[in-house]
Amino acid sequence: MTGLSRRSVLKGMGAAALAAGPFANVNRAFAAREKELNILCWEGYNSADVLDPFRSAQGATVKAESLTNDPTMINRLRAGEINTWDLINVNNPWARKVMAPEKLIMPLPKDEFEPFFDTMLPDFKAPYKWAMSDDGSELLGMAQRFGPYSFVVNTEKVSRETAESTGWDLFNDPALAGRYGILESDDWNVFNIFLIAGIDPFKVHSDDEMAKFDETAKKVFKGAKLIGDIATMNQALISGEIDLHMTGGTYSVSPRAPTAIRTCAVSPR
Repeated sequence: MTGLSRRSVLKGMGAAALAAGPFANVNRAFAAREKELNILCWEGYNSADVLDPFRSAQGATVKAESLTNDPTMINRLRAGEINTWDLINVNNPWARKVMAPEKLIMPLPKDEFEPFFDTMLPDFKAPYKWAMSDDGSELLGMAQRFGPYSFVVNTEKVSRETAESTGWDLFNDPALAGRYGILESDDWNVFNIFLIAGIDPFKVHSDDEMAKFDETAKKVFKGAKLIGDIATMNQALISGEIDLHMTGGTYSVSPRAPTAIRTCAVSPR
């Protein structure tokens, strides 16, 4: 971030509430803290490795709080914290389907932000569907990373070779019932359960497929020893309480996973 102003970073990352330009009338009080930036983000984005270079280069005060699921962050905004956070880092369906309709975030000026899409992979070129409002008229955020939905295993209990060759079908093994954990954030489990059911998540599903999904979901939840957030399950995996769980991480990771995209959205301050 060296050489970039706070305002440039806000523009590039999809954060607004600026003291000038299209957001001049959003919140006049923001001008009083031109050197401050408050970020509500997923764990890791508040790392000193990420934020300290910008703090040093700009003499800025950057405050960041991390959480491990999107609904909690959104509920914080609903509770009135739209006046606290300038930048919100969430998985992208939430921006389009929940945050924008509830006016928890504000749209970005497309003419300023769409040129940034030219630096992205071809699949994310403007107008990228999931960065836009449902009707395609407003730009809601900027995709800033993507990666797989996956599961992790304790390789002393489930070999890497088994995990990689079996993929998500591993969770259909009755011998693993009572030995795995799943996320408490229901939306994160949807892709995983479709894959465990042997169904492509990325399409419109038939009634028979949805019935199979429902059956698989009940079986998966019934067989789980632990339902919790990422930090809780990682600790349970390390302690030996569980042998595997449904989320990304270290250890042995199945390569058979769909992709999730995380988006930076903007507080409507």
